[in-house]
Amino acid sequence: MQTFRPAPSRGLRSDSRKLFVEVFRACVRSLERGRAVVRIPTSRTLFQRIPGMAFHFKPELFIQIDGETEFTCPEDRFVLGPGQICIMPKGVPHGEVARATDRPFRNVVVCYYNDTVAVHVAEENPPGRPAVQDIHFFATELFHDLVEYLNRIGQLRFSERPACATAIKGLLLAELALLLALVEDSEDVRYTETERVFRCQWLIRNNLQDPDLGVNSLASELNCSASHLSKLFHRETGERIVEYITRVRLANALDALGNTLLSVKEIAVACGFNDPNYFTRVFRKATGVSPALFREQRHRVACALEREPKAVFEDHEEHGFALRPEVLARARVQSAL
Repeated sequence: MQTFRPAPSRGLRSDSRKLFVEVFRACVRSLERGRAVVRIPTSRTLFQRIPGMAFHFKPELFIQIDGETEFTCPEDRFVLGPGQICIMPKGVPHGEVARATDRPFRNVVVCYYNDTVAVHVAEENPPGRPAVQDIHFFATELFHDLVEYLNRIGQLRFSERPACATAIKGLLLAELALLLALVEDSEDVRYTETERVFRCQWLIRNNLQDPDLGVNSLASELNCSASHLSKLFHRETGERIVEYITRVRLANALDALGNTLLSVKEIAVACGFNDPNYFTRVFRKATGVSPALFREQRHRVACALEREPKAVFEDHEEHGFALRPEVLARARVQSAL
């Protein structure tokens, strides 16, 4: 699990907010001037549990401040230096090694979960490992737009067409400009005990693949008793921790079934269900259908013809051209890759 240090002082939190503004502003300037170095792993191995690596169900954004991060992916390896940006697409397994150079390691990481933007500063602790130093949570109505911009960049990264490179730059510029406005203008979501619940949710979403994830391991990370965390979480959210873990795992499974070509067994394991039969039972209870039938239904909808006309005029309607189902299916496969 990614660990938390003891909660820092209010002064440090204020300094972190200033740091976020400086970092995002510098990235925007660098992109506008065409000087930004952006690394995007090209791995096509998605949602796979690999020793020493982790993946997430939403994209992440890394900005190196000092030192360097060595990223290792199934089919890619690179080093991120000061001022450089890494977009980690959803589902890409990756390992991170933190290294000091002439200055200690430090970077800013942006994550997306629970309709909340989480921005944190990471430092090296223990040696070679990045650890969260200070995390801030921001609520925004643009949450889904911010996620979708990075998802689109992840899809475009395989193309060598110049137009796609321009699109990636534009999408990343929009992402960073909106993040800059968010940290400049918004009050981040910070409470006392409620903040512990946010951190608990953050830990859950970053460790869903761990089959041992549960109340005891979370309480240990958050420096409180399991009983206290259980009561607190239920009081603040109206949901038990085990229920929340299962619900998030199922939500990720739904996304993977609709948008990847992984087998049901692979998706079950990727979402933290070691027993595919148990996953199927839980899935059927929650949705009323099996994972295989859900995927089939999604595929049938994707291949269905558009019922509404493309355009409506005063005296007639115009319908778009109809693609054959096999063409639509092939397009869906390419999109999933």
